[in-house]
Amino acid sequence: MVLLVLPTLASHHAFADGLFQENLPPASIGDRDASLFVKINPPILTTETEQDAFLQFRLFDAKNDETIKFTTFVIEVTKGTDPNTRPLLRDVFHTESGLLTLKIQPEEGEVRVFATKEDFLQAYKADPGGTINIRGPILLEGGLYRFKIDVLTVDNIRNLFAPGDEPSFETFLSVGDIYKADVQSGDQTYSTTVISYYDKVQDFRFDPATLTYSWSMPFDWNVERIQAAASLFVHEEIIVPKSFRGVGDSVAFNASVNGVPISGRMLSLDPFSSEEELTLHFLLNRNDIISLAQQLSDKPNTMQFEFFPVSDGGDQTSGEIATDTGGMLVLLVWSPDQLTANTDLTLGLEFHDAFSGDRITKDVTYDLRTFDPEGYQLHSFIFQLAEGGSDSLTLTFPTDEKYRIEVEVKEVTFDGQAPDLTRNGIARGIVVVPEFPMGAILAVAGALGSIIMFQRLARKA
Repeated sequence: MVLLVLPTLASHHAFADGLFQENLPPASIGDRDASLFVKINPPILTTETEQDAFLQFRLFDAKNDETIKFTTFVIEVTKGTDPNTRPLLRDVFHTESGLLTLKIQPEEGEVRVFATKEDFLQAYKADPGGTINIRGPILLEGGLYRFKIDVLTVDNIRNLFAPGDEPSFETFLSVGDIYKADVQSGDQTYSTTVISYYDKVQDFRFDPATLTYSWSMPFDWNVERIQAAASLFVHEEIIVPKSFRGVGDSVAFNASVNGVPISGRMLSLDPFSSEEELTLHFLLNRNDIISLAQQLSDKPNTMQFEFFPVSDGGDQTSGEIATDTGGMLVLLVWSPDQLTANTDLTLGLEFHDAFSGDRITKDVTYDLRTFDPEGYQLHSFIFQLAEGGSDSLTLTFPTDEKYRIEVEVKEVTFDGQAPDLTRNGIARGIVVVPEFPMGAILAVAGALGSIIMFQRLARKA
């Protein structure tokens, strides 16, 4: 047999940060643009999930979406972002189909791989379905896990890349860290739950005098690192009981990250999912974090969160709402701008990736519902299709009131491919009649960048 060495590649190294799936930017292999798709299922893992996780790798040609077969990966897994940390796993895996799924069973002890090895490279060989079983402390604790993937071979197990020319990818997947604490206010005790979907919760505090919650988590604020990330997303979820008067029954909050105020889509309030609890979401995508990093003169090794209730938030119609799962952002544009009762109003919907801010160009199937202040359903649009990621509906509101709106993403499809169900989730917001939120429009520029704002203004011109 002849040992083939593949030609030199263009320099390539890409990574994503804290996501559940990602197409990493391609490297050139001959006339192919080889991109690595990484996906974890279930998409939301926490320290209380207590189930197996399935981590899928697929090397494919980004030009035609064809899977590159007979791929061999060197996969290294470490806990945290420090590249000098001792790996939990570093081994070689081969898949003939081009699809590799690591079935990870988190448990204490040493890492064990359950698979046979092929003869040429002594790589663990995936079964015909592309699966290899692994047991050990991978994804066992909350926080970030670093996955470094080098590609050794493509097309044939003897097609080895020249040393130093192997395509190299890096991604950080997150296990939600659940932190629970009781806080004292007056003579009452109230439970609080913080779920960090990026890294572990640290230094949780509550000030009863100002009703201020604060905590931090490890974070590298290096601007060059953040700008180099293919994608980056930080999601913090805080749950407080509605029985906590002055906090759980509040409708507006001031919030900051490392002392920098945040607003709009970056702080999402959900009083609807539970009759007993109020949930706040800090939602920071890559553009948000770059903006924050540029405003910080002092860049510590933590991201610091703080929020407290305010008496009058000046309720505004939601201009953008983020799904609770699936990483989807929905832009809501009303026509006419001034919302009026007993008038036909056109609602334009545009779906975006909450992680990157990029518009979704695939077809999105969704439901839309509205509810009056008493919780009665007013509108129900079921299995609507947003072709190419956009759609419009006509709604009428009977009286001047504050209404609740929900957009539920059902599936995403493109050119007859199998539906992508990993983007499913529910986005919630409010519609205030007759008020219209000019501030919400301005917030979009900060969340998604000026290009989207210019496109929106151009459409109105």
